[in-house]
Amino acid sequence: MSTASVSNLSTQTSMRLTIRQAQNELLKSQQEVSTGFYADIGAELGSKTSTVVDLNRESLRLNSMISNNSIATQRLSASQEALKQIATAAEEMNNALITISGSSNSDTINTTIMTVSNSLSTMTSMANQSANGEFLFAGINTDVQPIAEYTDTSAAKTAFDAAFTTYFGFPPTDTAGTATIAATGTPSMEDFITTVLEPMFTGADWTTNWSSATDQAMTSRITQSETVQTSASANENGFRYFALAAIVTKELMTIGAPANAVTTAINKAIDYTGRAITGINSTRSELGLSQNRIEKADASLKVQVDIIETSLSSKIEVDAYEASTRVNSLLSMVEASYTLTSKIQALSLVNYL
Repeated sequence: MSTASVSNLSTQTSMRLTIRQAQNELLKSQQEVSTGFYADIGAELGSKTSTVVDLNRESLRLNSMISNNSIATQRLSASQEALKQIATAAEEMNNALITISGSSNSDTINTTIMTVSNSLSTMTSMANQSANGEFLFAGINTDVQPIAEYTDTSAAKTAFDAAFTTYFGFPPTDTAGTATIAATGTPSMEDFITTVLEPMFTGADWTTNWSSATDQAMTSRITQSETVQTSASANENGFRYFALAAIVTKELMTIGAPANAVTTAINKAIDYTGRAITGINSTRSELGLSQNRIEKADASLKVQVDIIETSLSSKIEVDAYEASTRVNSLLSMVEASYTLTSKIQALSLVNYL
């Protein structure tokens, strides 16, 4: 009969390795139970991992579009609110002008001019609104304030005085001269407004004296193949005619012109205010269409994301029951290993001597 010695140290070492391996498996299984997905997707799926990577990338891209669309929606909502304020100001200006049509009462005219001045200030303020650090109506020059305020020293005021003086041969402050202005004919109030003043607002002078905006408005990509306009430009007709109506009222009704010439100016101002209201409402409609298209794009993108997420989950989800069972088994194994290791460590020949 032969004997062989077995070291309890080697047994302990073997048990420690078993415990370490079981602990690693336990951590992995606990992670899978917690997340519901494989802890190591590459190891589980092998060559099919590339499909998961592609699905993840596509999901991130679509979610990024949805996030960008939310920013575009914020810009559109802010633009719509500003345009609503401008449209309201234009309506107030129009009502005030209609009230004094045919009237020569100086107090009524002065009240109307005050209303028009306030409306112009509202338009300027709203046109210079910004969202997320970008001016809404500056076109693609989003870091530049689009509309300059109309003051006694502004470029627009200087241009008006120069145009008036050049046309009539005297400045608007010359009451003796302004008292001779005819309502129609050449030269006349009507001809000055139509042939001189209006082109200053509808033509290139607008971007010289009033606007720093670009004609090109901001656009945003809302799907892989679709872009929409997500802002408006202060160079659009609504803004131009609003300012024109306000300047006709502010500058030509208190210069001492005859009543029939003033009436002509009032009628032209009413006409321009109507065009301004039409232009602003047209811009609001265009942006409303963009909002609608973004809503539909978001709905489509979310459906695509749901489909991708479902497909992705089917590939990387673990069986929750199986994972829980494995965790319990590993916990039992580790506990048993701890107990066995403790007993082995307690073995000593001294105890038997």
